[in-house]
Amino acid sequence: MNVGFVGLGQMGRPMAGRLLGAGHALKVWNRSAAPAAALQEKGGAIAATPAELLGCEVVVTMLSDDAAVDSVWLASGAAQRMPAGAIHLNMATVSMAMSRKLASAHEKGGSLYVAGPVFGRPAAAEQGQLDVIAAGPAAALERCQPLLKAMAKQVFVVGEAPEKANAVKIARNFLLATIIESLGEALALSRKCGVDGGAFLDILTGTSIGARYKGYGDLIVKEAWRPAQFSMTLGLKDIQLALDAAAEAGVQMPAAELIRRLIQEAIAAGRGNDDAVSLAGFIAHKAGL
Repeated sequence: MNVGFVGLGQMGRPMAGRLLGAGHALKVWNRSAAPAAALQEKGGAIAATPAELLGCEVVVTMLSDDAAVDSVWLASGAAQRMPAGAIHLNMATVSMAMSRKLASAHEKGGSLYVAGPVFGRPAAAEQGQLDVIAAGPAAALERCQPLLKAMAKQVFVVGEAPEKANAVKIARNFLLATIIESLGEALALSRKCGVDGGAFLDILTGTSIGARYKGYGDLIVKEAWRPAQFSMTLGLKDIQLALDAAAEAGVQMPAAELIRRLIQEAIAAGRGNDDAVSLAGFIAHKAGL
C-alpha cells in the first residue's frame, strides 16, 4: 500500500518502521530531519512538506497534540485538499472536538477520516504490540487493516463516529494517571513507615492487584524518570483532555482535577521533561523522602 506518515517522534518512528518492514511503500514528513533520514536509509522516502503526502492512499498522523494536528491538517487546508477516497488515519491522542473537526473537513473534500489512537509505549511500538482503538467509516476501517496489523497486536472498533475512539483513549489514559498517582502515594506511605519500596512492590505485584501495577511500579522503585518515554507535560495534556471531555459530557471527575493540580505542581518544580511516572517521585519528595 502507498502510505504517508506524519510525525516521527518516539512513537511515530517505530510505527513507521513497522510499516516499512511489512512491505508498504512509505513516504514520511517530520519537522526535524534526522528521524526522517533514518527511515530513508531503510527504504522510505522523505516529503519536503506534508502536502506532498496527500496523494497517498492512506496518510497516518502521529503528532503530539491538537495544536500540531490543527497546524498540519486544518490551518493548512490539507484535510479538504486530500483526494476523494483517500484516508487520513489519525493515531495521535487528540480531543474529541479535534476529531469532529477533522472528520468534517475531510467529508467536505470527499476523503475519509479514521481515528485510531494507540495504547503502548515505544518498546511496544517497536515490536508491533500496540493496542488500537479505532472508529470511522466501515469501508475505511477495512482498508486500514493491513496497516494496523503491522503496528498492533489487536484492534478494537468502537463505531463509525471517530470521536468515540478518542473518548476511549482519553478515559483509559485518565485511569492510567490514577494508577501512577495512587501507587505513588502507597509507596510513599510504606517507605515513610520504614518498608523497603522494592519489598512493597513485590508484595503488591504478587497478589491479585499486581497485574495492574507491575510496570509502573518497577519504574517508580528504580526512579526511572529519564529519559522520558512519555513526558509529564504530555501526561498533563491527557488529564486536561479528560476534564474537557467530562465538561462536555456533564460528568464530574474530582480525582482528575486533583491529579491535574499535582502534575502542574510537579511541572512547576522542574519535572516537565521527566517521564509521567515521575509524579510518584514528586509525591515522595513532598513526603520528605
